[in-house]
Amino acid sequence: MTSTTGIPLFQDFPPVSWEEWKARATADLRDTPYDRIRWNTPDGFVLEPRYSADHKLIPPGFSVGKSQNRWNSCRRIPVTDCGTANRDAIAALSENAAAIEFFFSSTDLCSKKNLELLFEGIHIPAAAIYLSGSVGDPVRLLENLASIPGFGENNGCLLTEPPRNSQGLFLAALPIPAFRFLAVDTVPWHDRGATPSQEIALALAGVSDLMHRFTGEGENPERIAAAIEIVMAAGSSHFIELAKPRALRSLLPFVLKAYGAAETSAVRLFARTSAKNISLLDPFTNLLRQTTEAVSSILGGYDTLQADPFDSGISVPRNDAERISANIHLILREECFLDRVIDPAAGSCYIETLTAELAAAAWKQFVEIETAGGLAAAIKNDMVPEAIARAASSAKKNVENRKKTLIGVNRYLWPLTAAQQERLDTLLNAAETARETSETASFELLRIKAEKHRIKTGSIPSVFIRLSGDPSLGFRLAAFTEDFFRCGGFDIAGTALLDADSSSCGAALENNPAIVALCVAEKNPVPDAELICMTIRKQLPDAIIVMAGKPPEGHERLLAAGLDSFIHNGVNVLAMLQSYHLKTGIQ
Repeated sequence: MTSTTGIPLFQDFPPVSWEEWKARATADLRDTPYDRIRWNTPDGFVLEPRYSADHKLIPPGFSVGKSQNRWNSCRRIPVTDCGTANRDAIAALSENAAAIEFFFSSTDLCSKKNLELLFEGIHIPAAAIYLSGSVGDPVRLLENLASIPGFGENNGCLLTEPPRNSQGLFLAALPIPAFRFLAVDTVPWHDRGATPSQEIALALAGVSDLMHRFTGEGENPERIAAAIEIVMAAGSSHFIELAKPRALRSLLPFVLKAYGAAETSAVRLFARTSAKNISLLDPFTNLLRQTTEAVSSILGGYDTLQADPFDSGISVPRNDAERISANIHLILREECFLDRVIDPAAGSCYIETLTAELAAAAWKQFVEIETAGGLAAAIKNDMVPEAIARAASSAKKNVENRKKTLIGVNRYLWPLTAAQQERLDTLLNAAETARETSETASFELLRIKAEKHRIKTGSIPSVFIRLSGDPSLGFRLAAFTEDFFRCGGFDIAGTALLDADSSSCGAALENNPAIVALCVAEKNPVPDAELICMTIRKQLPDAIIVMAGKPPEGHERLLAAGLDSFIHNGVNVLAMLQSYHLKTGIQ
């Protein structure tokens, strides 16, 4: 039993203003600029490291719109055979899934007879049923669904774009009033590289287009809003993904009100874990990413959450990956009790400010889309695709120069497993056919090609890391260098602190490393590095010599002595590793 004293917490500590805190933080940072601890978000606004009650921003008109924080855990089941899909769905529901998404591979599978087989043995009112993929004519599909006993109480959704010829759509849905059939899906834009504020703006614009279209056809605004479900991707940037659905919910009432619907109309939100950051070679880190994405989604207030298996079946058996990913829901609900509190982020000065900033950035972009004639027009005139392409290019650059760290992909690698080495051709095909905006495929392709080279030739080009000068700094440079080259699949032949004389160089080069990386921890590294370069060039003429650190003053002398390039924070790591692959004959 917890007793209370009525004494305010921290009463003996004087309040600290934001200005006082910033002054102290700046002093403690010493030579490090204060801007280094501010966050330049992908959406162009800057967040401070600390916010207080008198310094935070408030989201406009925010309402969580939920009476409880329950969410539907959704399992996605491909439908190529209705009997098999039915058995898979019953198994998923027995494992505590609360929703099923049937993804149809063919429109023929959506006939009334096939749907009856698909739903056989499923208590339809107890589970949300989502339908996607090749569903054919949605009016005919809704009519078939309406004829199935119990479907009138189902609160799922048809997750396909409404047809341009929508005559009869609302009429067909009358017998199944709880079932939604107007989906606004922003996941394809996320996959193409949209920022969080762009995703929110596109969701608002999609809702606006639907409201404009169907109110123009004489439909009731309340009925239209009640038929809408917004589908969004959940990325692994925890706080911004938590704030994303909160910002969307804060803005939706303004759009609905403009079309005559009540501000309290409940548009539902459906989240999918992101596919952009899924690693082929480090599957269990995918599981950590998915857990972060699930926590963000639940705390942000999504109504339904669907997590794909953390591995496609190449590195981990598909059934195991699917079961473990599905268990994330159970752990977060039954062990972490995340369903016990509605909008637990409310009152956090940091997250409230982040929500408000996201909402402001998204609303600005939404207004620009509406000014261009709505979402369909903005897509047709390339306004939306070009904006997303710019965002995708910036995000790609951040991954390639490692400003964004992806554990197991561009930093801190785990060796390939025996199963992965046996399936290199499958992994190679998966990496080569990945979508262009995949954050992982380009780096993992380098490692797969390096391993293929080892199988073909018996070895992988190696890197010897040669240190000199201050050991404490030198070993930090060496750690950076080792991590840098392992991302390209190179072997590390060794690391040693050596003098600049020719005998020590000879000992270091006896195994003929393809690359020699110099970590010279001197105030003026040029004299020592120049001597080492000339010595290596004499003893191993074909070696590629690189130096860790930014080019120092007088670096031209090093290039003249045989140095190939400099590696440091800020370079395009991917491009440099690709060049070293070419120079060492891997590809």
